[in-house]
Amino acid sequence: MRGVARLLEVDLAAARSSGAPAAGESLLVTLSDLARERRADVVSLSVALDGRPVAGAPFARALSNKLRRLTAGDASRGEAPGLRVVVAEPAALGVALDLRTAGERLRATARVSAGTGVRHIALPGTWPIPGRASLLPPLVAVVLALALRRTLVALFAGIYVGAVLHAASGGAGVFAPIRGLWDLLAVYFLRELTDTFRIEIIAFIVLLLAMVGVMTRAGGVRGLVERFLSLARSARASLLLTWGMGLAIFFDDYANCMLVGNTMRPLTDRLRVPREKLAYVVDSTAAPVAGLALLSTWIAFLISLYSADLPAVGIAEGPYAIFLRTLPYRYYSWLALFFVLLVVLTGRDFGPMARPEARARLHDQVVRPGARPPISDALSHLQPAPHMSWDWRRAAFPLLGTVIATLLTLFASGGAWEWLLRDPARLLTASGLVQAALAGSGASAILVGGAAGLWLAAFLAGSLPMRVALLAGGLLALGLGGPFGALLAVHVEGSAARLAAPALLFGAGAAAGALVSRALGVATRRAHLSARELARAASGGAGALRFAVVLLFAAWMIGAVCRDLATADYLVALLSDRLEPGWLPLLLFGLAGAVAFSTGSSWSTLSILIPNVVVLAASLGAGTPLGPTGMVVLCIGAVFEGSIFGDHCSPISDTTVLSSVASSCDHIDHVRTQAPYALWTAGAAVVCGYLPTLLLVGWPPGLGLLAGAALLAAALRLVGRRGPAGALADDGIVQ
Repeated sequence: MRGVARLLEVDLAAARSSGAPAAGESLLVTLSDLARERRADVVSLSVALDGRPVAGAPFARALSNKLRRLTAGDASRGEAPGLRVVVAEPAALGVALDLRTAGERLRATARVSAGTGVRHIALPGTWPIPGRASLLPPLVAVVLALALRRTLVALFAGIYVGAVLHAASGGAGVFAPIRGLWDLLAVYFLRELTDTFRIEIIAFIVLLLAMVGVMTRAGGVRGLVERFLSLARSARASLLLTWGMGLAIFFDDYANCMLVGNTMRPLTDRLRVPREKLAYVVDSTAAPVAGLALLSTWIAFLISLYSADLPAVGIAEGPYAIFLRTLPYRYYSWLALFFVLLVVLTGRDFGPMARPEARARLHDQVVRPGARPPISDALSHLQPAPHMSWDWRRAAFPLLGTVIATLLTLFASGGAWEWLLRDPARLLTASGLVQAALAGSGASAILVGGAAGLWLAAFLAGSLPMRVALLAGGLLALGLGGPFGALLAVHVEGSAARLAAPALLFGAGAAAGALVSRALGVATRRAHLSARELARAASGGAGALRFAVVLLFAAWMIGAVCRDLATADYLVALLSDRLEPGWLPLLLFGLAGAVAFSTGSSWSTLSILIPNVVVLAASLGAGTPLGPTGMVVLCIGAVFEGSIFGDHCSPISDTTVLSSVASSCDHIDHVRTQAPYALWTAGAAVVCGYLPTLLLVGWPPGLGLLAGAALLAAALRLVGRRGPAGALADDGIVQ
């Protein structure tokens, strides 16, 4: 059944794409169009596997789910009636699914009958039937990474193993090792390299580090550190400031990691905070706060996964209202934020984190000797230009500009400007703001924010002619970026045109502005960085990425390998029958954690589990004290929490990699020191949150959070130890 659901998901994605298939090419489109034409509301389904009839109820649920999502996500299909899928009952529309296994892959064709007409439709693609071997790629990557402390070697070993297995399942035979090597480069690497979302994330990281390089060379970072020292004169205070900044950057976890880590690293280095501790604070704050925030890119994605299923199970509340109801039951995220604060305030550590604390305090080594940070020390050792004053505004304003530009772009891409022209009163309401933010593009928004931050950093540090050039380029890109991008898209692939058009226009405008300034003889008397110094500072910051970009691509590639091998599907099938239905939320928490740990992606975990949760939770919850709606709320929150927990423990997670990059911490050192804290937090969430909620009728979630916080505090008091020279407040003080 899970294989058919995945093939139907591919059919749904094709139906929703810009080049949507016509009826006769897509099963879902065909059924939707026939139902509208014949005013039918029932589809009869029969299923056969290799010629033998099988029970159709699970397949009926999967087909019904995809039909609802198609009509809910495509207003152009009109008011198509809600289709109810039944099994082997007379109906105006009939679908006979013929499933065939060839080797280790599943193919599906459908015979659609409407009256006397019959259409034969092949579902797109095939589905690899998963087995134990699908667990090998993440297992190889995790074991080698922890044993060898060589993250890239471990990741590429896991990718290669997965590529060989996938080639073997496709019939490569004895040539599978050679085909796997080819697929590693020609399929998996190129697929991620040409993905628009990946390109936008990489571009954002490059722009942000270039901005840090310019701010540092202009004296802004040194000025900001000196300013922070008036507020944070100890290691403990610097970590509190890091935690607080992490709460403030709530709209996206990627932006949170990069902004907080890069901003606070110079301060924490000066106060002898180990990079492992900084990476822990950054990582364990980013995803939880983005997942709990009322507006964030995470929430937009989550709501899109379950919104179409709520009416089908009789839940009248809106999808955002359901999300709000999950917040009290988000035990792991709340306790993770609390535990970070507790560790910082008490100065106590345990497990692998205790050694870095001692190393930093006693030997003034914020990085382990022999460690391999993802970005080079060149960025950390970059000094302000001798003629530049230490003005904190040259760092604060670009950082603030990045945040503001990101939020504005998030709202704008969600249609806020159109609403402002047509119905401004709607935009001023809370529901209007929420809807605009949830419809926005998170990756594009942070990319624009990174570009705006770099532009502002160069503007503040540059000469007067440079400012004229930057203004000319910025105005031209803003004014003509949209129309020029549409024109360029005629000759270039659309997503590439969207990214290239503003860059080309900015370059042309900046060149014109520079020529005009030079012709007019504009000069600057104040201290500034020359165009060459700005270019060197920006390239030095971006160049410090070293192998961080390859590391991030490797994390994405092993996630793609796991998707092709259906690793997550195997785990779901393996674990889904292990517990009684009444334990469903706890099962989903553990299952989501296992899937996220194995695939390295919380978003992939959500996209796999959430679409199947609503109907299942509502049906099982009807016989429990929680009721259908209560069970749905608790299960959605449990999947969300489990995916964040698995991400925090996984060495192949992209957000864990980003935290290592932003903090310039050896990636395996970060994973080894953070995982015990994440496991303790998850244990408190289970013992004090999920178990009492399921076992004790009426257990208030607030009491569970208080009990979990008390348990974590008692455990840290019992096994935690303060670092050398006493508490954090007593060491690393700047006089």
